[in-house]
Amino acid sequence: MSLEMIIGADVMPKADAKVKFSSELMESWISAEARLLNLNAPLTADAEEIASLHPTCVSLCADHIADAGAEGIAATRAALKAKQVAFFGAGEDIDAADQPYFFVRHGVHIAIYAVCEKESASATERKAGANPLDLVNLSDRIREIKSNCDRLIVLYYGGEEGYPYPTPREQKACRKIAECGASLVLSQGSHTIGCSERWNNTTIVYGQGVLSSGNANGAEDTGLLVRYTVGDYGADTVEYLPTIATDGSVSIADDAKRVEILSAFEKRTLRVRVEGFVPARFEHLTVPA
Repeated sequence: MSLEMIIGADVMPKADAKVKFSSELMESWISAEARLLNLNAPLTADAEEIASLHPTCVSLCADHIADAGAEGIAATRAALKAKQVAFFGAGEDIDAADQPYFFVRHGVHIAIYAVCEKESASATERKAGANPLDLVNLSDRIREIKSNCDRLIVLYYGGEEGYPYPTPREQKACRKIAECGASLVLSQGSHTIGCSERWNNTTIVYGQGVLSSGNANGAEDTGLLVRYTVGDYGADTVEYLPTIATDGSVSIADDAKRVEILSAFEKRTLRVRVEGFVPARFEHLTVPA
């Protein structure tokens, strides 16, 4: 029996805004055996809305998760616990933040692990925060986790805000994660839909956009749900489902918008395959005007 997982991009909780899935999107979301969300910021109220989406687990590994300090992280974890929503990726110290989330579906052992390259949000031995990107120990840590599961999904929170391609550092780290045994690598944090590549037989997605920013001013968010399926004979497939959010209401993109989003995604993906494109493009971005 195949196993289907669906992974969403950033959700940015706000006290004065709601996050609601359309009936069509909820049907697709719930049909997956496992569902993952990423919280970009600490909860400002209880976790009722998040719990109503029935996530298997929620990642807290993001640049703004520590905006309200240790108290905000503790309150967010407590709110999720109260609604029996599992979480990972941030904690009261680095040991807590570094823990992956393990679960089993159809006899397949899955681990989900997250790292954040934004130092301002990083947990330490004495400070609450997100699990920091540790390039010195990253390879060993990925191999260690993979030795305890059949499939490993790694969320990499980093990249350049609004930039639809990987930075050289981001690409190097994500490729290393793939080489060390990850089954799927999703880079979040750019807040824009980016591109993908295959590396060491692993799909790496650079940028899933925003699932919902909670904006109540009519601004539109675009996101990319990633549907990851482990087939009957162990073959993995990755599919993409574009979403549109307005005033906190999230729906599947209509046919025209879906084609527009995926066509642009594929064009960028083809460019990333060209040797030398990533550093050259990023150098052009960072050259002063």
